[in-house]
Amino acid sequence: MADLNVCFNCGGCETSAYNHTWHKKSSSLFRIDMHTHIMPSTLPDLSSYPTNSPEPPWINLKPNLHQPSKVDMYEGSRFFRTVEENCFDIPTRLAEMSTSGTDVQVLSAIPIFFFYDQPAEPVTILARHLNNHIASICTAHPTRFLGLATLPLQDIPASIAELRRAKSLGLNGIEIGTTIGHINLDDPLLHPLWEACQDLSMPVFVHPLGYSLPSENSARWSKYWSSWLIGMPCETALALHALICSGTLLKFPRLRLCFAHAGGAFPALLGRIQHGFNCRPDLVSTNAGGVTPTMHLKEGPNIWVDSLVHDADLLEYLCKKVGSKRIVMGSDYPFPLGEVPEPGEMLARGKDLSQFLSWRERAEMLAGNALVFLGLDKMEEWRDVFEEKWDAFSKSVVSSEDLGDIRGLRIKHSTPPEIPSPPSSL
Repeated sequence: MADLNVCFNCGGCETSAYNHTWHKKSSSLFRIDMHTHIMPSTLPDLSSYPTNSPEPPWINLKPNLHQPSKVDMYEGSRFFRTVEENCFDIPTRLAEMSTSGTDVQVLSAIPIFFFYDQPAEPVTILARHLNNHIASICTAHPTRFLGLATLPLQDIPASIAELRRAKSLGLNGIEIGTTIGHINLDDPLLHPLWEACQDLSMPVFVHPLGYSLPSENSARWSKYWSSWLIGMPCETALALHALICSGTLLKFPRLRLCFAHAGGAFPALLGRIQHGFNCRPDLVSTNAGGVTPTMHLKEGPNIWVDSLVHDADLLEYLCKKVGSKRIVMGSDYPFPLGEVPEPGEMLARGKDLSQFLSWRERAEMLAGNALVFLGLDKMEEWRDVFEEKWDAFSKSVVSSEDLGDIRGLRIKHSTPPEIPSPPSSL
């Protein structure tokens, strides 16, 4: 009896033989993974610089004693985590991308490298090193990688200088945390940065720093992976809440921000936040300029989110509240909490999605929306490859004898036919 969880036609996809052909078709759609992390295999020695910590906080990399291909990360002398080869080795990364059907990754630093609480001079050195590393990868593999810079945001003039340098290196935007030390993203101190990002057309990927929460309150955040599972989404929700209620986004209408992990807890809390906006404007909306949280999320020009929800029902809700055009595929590769080993699997192969998304909308979420967010949608070399893959996909579906394939392409709210049970001879 064959294992119906593994396709015996190719040995590579977790599906039955009856779904194999459809899997191959949907896997041909262009995929840009907006949310991936990378680090260099070596880091600058910052040990001679003063810090704001009792012990040196800088990241040290050491070979794992039991599996030398892996690397152990230490925050000063404290063990942080072990990372696989795919976090720093480009051939390994490219091989996994090809296996999983990922055409392009948008590279960004692991947020533990932000160090917003440390003196600006060593953090600027580290940021330049990280940005040079990502830029070198993008230059070596221009059709497979795009890059986001990290900035020493505790020093805004230095950050703007590094932003301009990152632009000159060919990087496509920046990655920042949900707070800058104790500064929230609505703080006027950040206005020059937002203006520079807007003027340079450098979009902003906002990623939380949940692993810092246990140091603030270990009893609350250390158990059950709570700082990652609960803390990170809450941090992102607070950042979005501050930017909307402060009117910051109205001051910078051309600023583009994408929030990791599907906007964190903010979309799920939207009804509560909107009600607070309405019933206590004295506390919530004094500076909001009359634009409600619901309007910002669905109609405003500033906000994108990634697709990392792990649940088709939540994705449907996100499409209703944010709109499919503002959702970009993001996996959090290469970390286990992400959509791995196949980034974009839900969008490319989730049969439940045909209830609320057309295949064209899925294709845009898999790649087209990221091109818009990154400002690459008008560049022929990117748009052409997207449209070529879409044309090949749509022709293969339309020419198929499977009526379900055609409905999945053309009728947004159609119900896919039941997949027949395999014959007993299998």
